Amino acid sequence: MIKEIYEVKNPGLMVADIPVDLSNSDSVKYYTGLSDASKIKEAVASEAMIGSQAYSLVLVQLNDEKDAETVADEMLKGIDTRKWICVEADDLRVVGHDDVIMLFMVSSALKENVTSKQMVDAFKEVCDGELDIELKK
Repeated sequence: MIKEIYEVKNPGLMVADIPVDLSNSDSVKYYTGLSDASKIKEAVASEAMIGSQAYSLVLVQLNDEKDAETVADEMLKGIDTRKWICVEADDLRVVGHDDVIMLFMVSSALKENVTSKQMVDAFKEVCDGELDIELKK
């Protein structure tokens, strides 16, 4: 799905996709903001290959769609927007459709390349124009 999102909106950065190891609680917290992976079937992150660029797109597939609002809210509240050494993401949104949640955060310093609104719009297009959840900080 990340590839489909990037076909709609290329972030204009060098990014790498990283499968999130759901058995590693530190990895789950770092990428998703969640304290545990009990409600997650799988997760993947796409992050800037240059550490000084605050950019992170995370897709989480849930075990049960009914947990979507709870998980999205936990992600929004739990993610560390300063997880990079010298930069911070100040443009953050968490959206969902069916059993998939997308967390996207980026530094507004990169707004010439990409914004959270653009990535949410791309996710929405991939999901046939429908969002069930829309949260932002």
